[in-house]
Amino acid sequence: MSGVLHRGVMSDVGPTDARGPGRVVQLLGPSTGGIRAHVGELTRHLRNRGWVVEVLGSAHVMDGAGGQTGVVDVPTNWNPSAIARARRQLATRCHGDAVVLHVHGLKAGLVAFTMRSRPPTVLTIHNLVAGTRRGVAARMLQRFEAAIISRADHVIVISDEIGQRLRGMIADDRQTFVLPVSPPRTVTMSPSDVRALHSIAHDAPLVVIVARHHRQKDLVTFLHAMNLVRATIADVRAVMVGDGPERSAIDAERKRLGLDGTVVIAGHRPNPVDEMNTADVVALSSRWEGSPLVIAECLLLGKPLATTAVGTVSRHLHDGVDARVVGVGDSAALGTAIVELLTDPPAAARIGAAGRRVAEYVFDPGHLVDEVTAVYRALLDT
Repeated sequence: MSGVLHRGVMSDVGPTDARGPGRVVQLLGPSTGGIRAHVGELTRHLRNRGWVVEVLGSAHVMDGAGGQTGVVDVPTNWNPSAIARARRQLATRCHGDAVVLHVHGLKAGLVAFTMRSRPPTVLTIHNLVAGTRRGVAARMLQRFEAAIISRADHVIVISDEIGQRLRGMIADDRQTFVLPVSPPRTVTMSPSDVRALHSIAHDAPLVVIVARHHRQKDLVTFLHAMNLVRATIADVRAVMVGDGPERSAIDAERKRLGLDGTVVIAGHRPNPVDEMNTADVVALSSRWEGSPLVIAECLLLGKPLATTAVGTVSRHLHDGVDARVVGVGDSAALGTAIVELLTDPPAAARIGAAGRRVAEYVFDPGHLVDEVTAVYRALLDT
């Protein structure tokens, strides 16, 4: 992707100028995690800079992530009647001085791009689901995704993988690489309290993974990796933070592997940085990602990360330098990486410190918001 590189974030629109801000309507599709956290933090920064921001989406979509201005029922499926209803709801909010419409996700994009008239529209693509599937249905979904994306006035992508898959769908000068803005997190529990909460001994080596229980996160690979780790480090323990549609299947695999006493399934936790801050190693086993906020949160804590090579990991992190990076689906490599970090504390500390330096540089919120507002202003000039 062509563009100007600023502090590790690529932009095709150049630096911002001194012109005053305007009004932005942010529209979310269905979201339960990182997307709404990003929108909440982006909105906070924009308002601090004087932008007037409305945040729209399904009822309660922003719960716990910031205020919501109104309801647009972006559906969880592609039902034409539901899309039409959401389109009518959005049209009532995008009139007058709505200078930019910023939609997050392809379903939100479909609602916006089928309006009869709309303001200049930015689409942030957090995931392209069709590319992870095969067969006739996948090819149809890919064409559908391409039709949605091609209607955007400008597209923001959050990983090189997404950018590469956009080639041919939209011109390079209509897309920009900008990472999501990570909300600040504060540790609220001491490590000893976290260990007591999950019944983990104070001296047991601890691995933490924060992930939705969904096939994207490939938690089966993580469990198989932990089975290998346990063979080397008998007293190792792991805490899995998160919930989702595959929780029962994940729990069944944990029991099949005999990991009941090794791996705790903690479910939803109100502040997962407490668990990550307690960990000796933080892991990620995803099959695909854009830029998961958990990576930024882990690195900013200075914790050593063992992860698959997905999303922003492939752009910014290097195996053995600022993280341990392994192939997708490779449980043996992930297990080996975790063992090496747990058994070599000086190396783990060095990698954790290097990861924190990367995060402070790459995930700087002020600069990331600069990049987003530069996209807005470039659209208003056209």
